[in-house]
Amino acid sequence: MNSDLCIGIASTNDALEIAALEPGKAAVVMKFPATGMGVEGIRIFLSGHSEPVRMAVAGVAALSLALSLGNACGRETFIVSSAIADQAEALARYAEHAA
Repeated sequence: MNSDLCIGIASTNDALEIAALEPGKAAVVMKFPATGMGVEGIRIFLSGHSEPVRMAVAGVAALSLALSLGNACGRETFIVSSAIADQAEALARYAEHAA
């Protein structure tokens, strides 16, 4: 799957940090609160981008985020151990290189 947009989401008890990475451009990093409103903010952000999207999530809410945000046609979602990558930009790079 070729993807022009790779997303990394690092979740903690307080925040959801998201990094968006497009080929040849610097990563853009944003923070949302670790609440339902924050998840909805990320969902709105993702809805503004054409498919396909490749996404890697890690942290305390990785499973629920993957289930909530990753269930879309043309979207690949990876749940990554925080021991491998725990920062949003590193997760976006992981998604970029994941097979």
